[in-house]
Amino acid sequence: MSMVLKEKIDRDLKKRNISPKSIMGTIKNSLSGFRYYAMDGKSIIIYIFCAIIEIVMGFIFHINGLEWILIICILGIILSTELVNTAIEKTCDAITKEYNALIKVAKDCGSAATFVIFTVALILNIIIFYPKIVGLF
Repeated sequence: MSMVLKEKIDRDLKKRNISPKSIMGTIKNSLSGFRYYAMDGKSIIIYIFCAIIEIVMGFIFHINGLEWILIICILGIILSTELVNTAIEKTCDAITKEYNALIKVAKDCGSAATFVIFTVALILNIIIFYPKIVGLF
């Protein structure tokens, strides 16, 4: 790496105030958000139950590396979508607890995003596990 590029990167990091302390603060905030989601919602129980079933089935049916990658990615996407949906709901609740048509749309769209990724996950699981289950018979 050239000296000019290294100096530019160092200046950029200083300008952004990126330090080990700021990175740890970011991680702490992220874990706090996840903790809130885990304590607040019933969907975390469903998520963990389904994730455990998927992982156990993956071991039982000896899925290949690509299938593991797909399962892990979809689990991460589902959890991320759930967290964003929770953020939308709590932001809307902070604005008003009274009925508001636009807030209903925001909450419904957040819920729809979760439903879409759940449907994709269901289809993915059928594609991966159905042939293996049928192969048992």
